[in-house]
Amino acid sequence: MQCPRCHYELDENANFCPHCGMKIIRCPECHAPNLEEANFCQHCGHKLKVDTPQYQSPYHYQPVRDLYEGEAVDREEINDDMVVDDPNIDHTIHWKKVIIAFLVMILAWGASYYYLATSPKIALANEDGVSIASTFKASKMNEAERLSNLSGSGLIAKSGKYIYMTDDTGYLIRVDENFKHQTEITTEPVNYINAVGDYLYYTNASHQICSYNLKTKEKRTIVTNNSYYVVATKDVIYYQNDSDQESLYAYDIASGVSKKLVNDHVYCINPVGDLIYYTTKNAICAYDTKSGQIALIKQTHAHTLVYNKECLYYVDDNGSLIVLDLKNKTSDTIASGLMGSALINDQYAYSYVGGKGIVRISLSDKKQEYVYKGMIAGYYDYSIIGNNLIVKENGHWVSVNTTNHKKGRLFK
Repeated sequence: MQCPRCHYELDENANFCPHCGMKIIRCPECHAPNLEEANFCQHCGHKLKVDTPQYQSPYHYQPVRDLYEGEAVDREEINDDMVVDDPNIDHTIHWKKVIIAFLVMILAWGASYYYLATSPKIALANEDGVSIASTFKASKMNEAERLSNLSGSGLIAKSGKYIYMTDDTGYLIRVDENFKHQTEITTEPVNYINAVGDYLYYTNASHQICSYNLKTKEKRTIVTNNSYYVVATKDVIYYQNDSDQESLYAYDIASGVSKKLVNDHVYCINPVGDLIYYTTKNAICAYDTKSGQIALIKQTHAHTLVYNKECLYYVDDNGSLIVLDLKNKTSDTIASGLMGSALINDQYAYSYVGGKGIVRISLSDKKQEYVYKGMIAGYYDYSIIGNNLIVKENGHWVSVNTTNHKKGRLFK
């Protein structure tokens, strides 16, 4: 037997050619040697290679129009107008099933509508998970709360059924007691919002004092000096004139004339009857509007000052909240470890503690409880109204219910 490639003489049982190394393929019919790549035997013509069927997935899809009575049909034999159908498909319309499916759909729709109509309303949420809804109704703001807010930045006031405050951009707006139905009043940032009678008084972006008539909606700039710590009463607006070494001034609303009262650095103005309590760089003082006399209340550096019920509350350099009883001329430490500001009302003091949140301190028994946990931008970026809080959180106003500690973003 010879190698079919190099014709070298092979042993009858050889599987490879020892000369050229070719694999020897024997014909199953005549047993003659053949080339490995041969399809048919070169001696008898017997087919050497068996066709391997191509694998087809059991999920192979063949369009119906390619089938005709179960046999494959060449596409060239099918016209575009022909309808090639599968005889195994039942085209009978089962009306009973259709009606049942329709009734089920109607019932599902009715159940969904009933659920949405009777379920509590779901508050929207923003990207960080805080719901967009107020968590309390702002029904009131007492005088101590008003003076507390004005000792800071004065970003909220209340008159009648409306609240006047800044939105997230700092513009002056009006909302109802649920912080809804927003109406824009200014298109510039404001501070020290005072609501007195038919007027709003506030400072504009240039720190000038402006008035806004709630009835006529007329706006006027009434004091052009750089003004801070603005507190308005029925007849007089008291303010720190930053243009005159932070001196205390009084603007007479009727005459439109400003007058210097105290030639000193004045902060945290609290008008109470004929007296004006205020802080300087190193003392708490009282100015008598009748006599023009100044009384030293306490030699100390106070970071905030709020009058309430014949007492003065302030935070000292050590972060302690101190109460001065003006009637009994005594003092007491209510809390320690605070960050320089405090909001006061008849029952509680609220103060921000850096890295922790806002703590509520009982004025009667000094018990403390955190009603808000989180970071705020500055020591004065929170306000009090009706024993609840609004807090500037990540650039957005958030309402904080101090009873259940729930919070909600006020504006989208």
